[in-house]
Amino acid sequence: MTITKRYAIYALIVIFLANFLSYLDRQVVSALQKELEAPPAAGGIGLTPAEFGALWTAFTIGYMVISPIVGFLTDRTRRTCVFAVCVFLWSLAPVYSGMARGKVDLFAARFFIGIGEAGCLVIGPTLIADYFTKQVRGRALSIFFLGVPLGGTAGYIVAGLVTKYWGPWRHAFYFAGLPGLVLAVFIALLIDPPRGGDDATAADGRIHGIKPYLDLLRNRTLLLIILAQAFAVIILVPLLHFGVGFFEDKHKMSKEDATVTLGVIALIAGALGNSLSGVIGDRLARRRKGAYAFLAGIAYLVGLPCLLFGLTTPSKQLMLPALTLGAFCLFLSMPAVNTQIANCVSAKQRAMAYALAVFILHLLGDTAAPPVFGKVAEALSEKPAASASAAAHESGKAEETAPSHRAGDPIGTQRAFAYFSFSLLLASACCFLAARTAWRDEELAAADSSGEPAPTPGLH
Repeated sequence: MTITKRYAIYALIVIFLANFLSYLDRQVVSALQKELEAPPAAGGIGLTPAEFGALWTAFTIGYMVISPIVGFLTDRTRRTCVFAVCVFLWSLAPVYSGMARGKVDLFAARFFIGIGEAGCLVIGPTLIADYFTKQVRGRALSIFFLGVPLGGTAGYIVAGLVTKYWGPWRHAFYFAGLPGLVLAVFIALLIDPPRGGDDATAADGRIHGIKPYLDLLRNRTLLLIILAQAFAVIILVPLLHFGVGFFEDKHKMSKEDATVTLGVIALIAGALGNSLSGVIGDRLARRRKGAYAFLAGIAYLVGLPCLLFGLTTPSKQLMLPALTLGAFCLFLSMPAVNTQIANCVSAKQRAMAYALAVFILHLLGDTAAPPVFGKVAEALSEKPAASASAAAHESGKAEETAPSHRAGDPIGTQRAFAYFSFSLLLASACCFLAARTAWRDEELAAADSSGEPAPTPGLH
């Protein structure tokens, strides 16, 4: 069946909604830090800051483990069916989160959210790359990745509003999970476009055996982009996961104000960053190969001082624009690096390339980042807490001393944010290196997709 422009736009909307819900489901937990750290007697789970960070790790382990399997399956079967099953699974997992009776249940639910959501970032971009031509691929992918800020914002807002107006924190997970069960049906009914889209040859675009996947490890541009993503999420994920609690403590915001503030920052920065990324990237790509990697390198470099200032300034009025600009840079880079992946590998290898990217960036980046961040934040605020405890003990009031870092002491979290932000320097360096190698890898990818002989390497 011929894919018309109108149908491609419809498919993009459906796939965008899947990405939107995936980020809503994964971010709703990040707005419930205080509720989950409350003791069971108070209706919580009794998590420590490190355990709260490990909730993200449980999600990424599931995400990371299943992504190569999803990539393998999508090269051998109907992609939209695999995608629909993934959406159905991750939509059930938040419902289970709301039913959790202890830490084990909650961690298991987060693991299964990762298993389901792996399909979104592995299959979603490959479908879009095949629905749209290379000339507009960057803009189409930027719309897909607009689901990141919009979904994340919705996750914060859902958690804030539900806990204020519709009962305990458990209800927020129910609100988050149920819509995906309906969306899975629409995804299953989508047409699976020809593999490779406008880049495909008369062949079916499928690959057989494991050697072509192993060959991806020799693609320098792909590996550099994956490393850049891994370094970037070292600060991005803690900011998303610990941001609400940090705003509540440092700027004395209410739960509603903290979730709305972080949500608005993500919404504005994400909407502008994702929208401009495709437009700027597609225009730059007409002049040079590796343009998307170069754009991401600039964005990471500019975002670093903005985030540092926004996270450390005591002024709420200055914090908001600084963090918004820093987040804008991070969101500007997200579609750019993913478009660079699509362009530097052959059409028949895209699914495995995205699967490999998901696996490595989560392994090296956000699997360890949240719990390590929690530990670092605790360690950096440990001495003040210990001093306060000793003073209280000497005065006979030790029992009144708050037992943990979460007792309104944001110093450790602020210092941890500052240290982790410098990972953006490494992300930027990897992107600039990728921009230098991309010309050759893009030529090789285009030749492999078209069936023409590979170009002879030369000066660019």
